[in-house]
Amino acid sequence: MKRHALSKYFGNGVGHVLRQHNSAVLLFSWHGKPDGTARYVEHINRYVRNGVEYPSLAALVRAVEAEHAYKGT
Repeated sequence: MKRHALSKYFGNGVGHVLRQHNSAVLLFSWHGKPDGTARYVEHINRYVRNGVEYPSLAALVRAVEAEHAYKGT
């Protein structure tokens, strides 16, 4: 059995998202440092991070990448 239900690198390998089995919480890191969380809300079929809803995991990851591009980190 896999250790995590989801483990994905993004942003040219500097970003990482992790989800444990049987958990709706996604843990983000950027350059190896914690970068907040997001939650999958099943009854609306959306991901939510910082009060903003995203229709898919891909849209959420793009938003995190854009956030860091804007910050310049």
